[in-house]
Amino acid sequence: MDILEKKREIISEIDRIDDEKLLWAIARLLHLDDDDLPAGHKEILNERLEEYQKGNIKMTDWEEVKKNL
Repeated sequence: MDILEKKREIISEIDRIDDEKLLWAIARLLHLDDDDLPAGHKEILNERLEEYQKGNIKMTDWEEVKKNL
């Protein structure tokens, strides 16, 4: 089987999938889920980053947090 036949076979199988979780897993595998973070969460993270960059909030390095767990 050549590569084009294999692609057609894979596409055909994907077209038949009704399992949403399986489709999401395939999307992740193919790096198609870049936008899996809701817009509201992105906005909050961007606001926090901006405040951090301005020096208005102090954050603790993740390695320090792990040491204290």
